[in-house]
Amino acid sequence: MSRRAALVAAAACATLSADAGLELVTRDAYLMGTRAHLAAFAPARDTGRATLAAALDVLERTERELSTWRESSDVSTLNGHPVGIPWQASPSLCRTLAEVWRWHDETGGAFDPAIGRLLAAWDVHGQGARPAPHAAVRAATASGLALLAFDPAACTITKRAEVTLDVGAFGKGEALDRVEAALGSGPWLIDLGGQVSVGGPGPEGGWPVAIAHPRDRDRPYRQVQLREGSLSTSGGSERDVTVGGARISHIFDPRTRRPAAFEGAVTVWHRRGLAADALSTALFVMGPEEGLRWAEARGIAALYLVPGPGDAVRAAPTRAFDERFSEPE
Repeated sequence: MSRRAALVAAAACATLSADAGLELVTRDAYLMGTRAHLAAFAPARDTGRATLAAALDVLERTERELSTWRESSDVSTLNGHPVGIPWQASPSLCRTLAEVWRWHDETGGAFDPAIGRLLAAWDVHGQGARPAPHAAVRAATASGLALLAFDPAACTITKRAEVTLDVGAFGKGEALDRVEAALGSGPWLIDLGGQVSVGGPGPEGGWPVAIAHPRDRDRPYRQVQLREGSLSTSGGSERDVTVGGARISHIFDPRTRRPAAFEGAVTVWHRRGLAADALSTALFVMGPEEGLRWAEARGIAALYLVPGPGDAVRAAPTRAFDERFSEPE
């Protein structure tokens, strides 16, 4: 599921000092295909540990529902379900899919997670491959949410073809939203390897989060103070592969059925994690020219990092991003 230039929680734990009476508790785990970092401030260590344990339980339950790597998950069951026969979704997955369809429609199809067949044909989760023309066509014709009939009232999905969902563009965001629903507001942070959500400002007014350099996810490019909501970054970095001397992006353009052309990174802030997750993917697919126009027209807080010659980077934020994360003079 990991497909992002990292948002590092800027040593979220090392750089924040607790106010009197609050203690910082941290925990690391590997889940949802990435290294997860959790932090919370609490009046006592045991209280903080309980908060993080509750968050981990939510993340693990979400992974069991959404993971395409687990054959027993709901999404894997849907992906293997026969064509033409309605499949009954759980209430939680039904709510998630309603948001997925919403953002698919809002972005004009730039966000479309029903591209599992395309990703498999291009071996995106492996070493990368250029499929033979007939295989590429076959995968393209079995991709797209238009091949899934979703009835949100009945919570049923009917496949019109052998289409499969890939949750890489919304699974982390949905998991973070479910954590917020369980924990409520408070001084906690979760970094899911490229997407960071917080339950509220830390004791010093914000959590320092580093946005990575578009060519090196381990090198911070800019640091912002995250006080609420979620930041998600989509980018190539180390996940793209080279096959036959040509770069293959691990992020696909659902509209062209081919790897996205943009080679930089885009970071999106949104109050909701799933929205930030989906929008960072969609804006990456659109690229800076189309994406900035689209985001500005809708008041989306987004920052494009466009690589230039050598180590140069051009930063292109929307007005909403600048207003939310204005740097001190």
